[in-house]
Amino acid sequence: MPEEIKLITPAPVVRDAMGSFQHPDMPDFDEGDGDKCKAWVAEQGLQMAMVSLEYADEAVADRYFESGDPDYSYWEPDRPDGDDWFCLAIHDTDDGPVCWWARREVTP
Repeated sequence: MPEEIKLITPAPVVRDAMGSFQHPDMPDFDEGDGDKCKAWVAEQGLQMAMVSLEYADEAVADRYFESGDPDYSYWEPDRPDGDDWFCLAIHDTDDGPVCWWARREVTP
């Protein structure tokens, strides 16, 4: 019998001192694990949306990119339009901090 998939559900967003967060039920993916991550998202039946600090409010973006300080805990990522979005992760990338939002795919 196939293993039952435990579907991820919203969890409280508790960020660390620098502003990072990872949903406690999300697997750890390493750099280069793009295919594994895509397979997990598909298995979970999630729709994903990424929000970048780079395109946030200009004052917030300037504060981060001009300070040289890796702290982005003051950034509050915008939630995508629509219902049922929850935060999967907030982390730094080569292009600056991003937030990954997710919600269940709507089945017709």
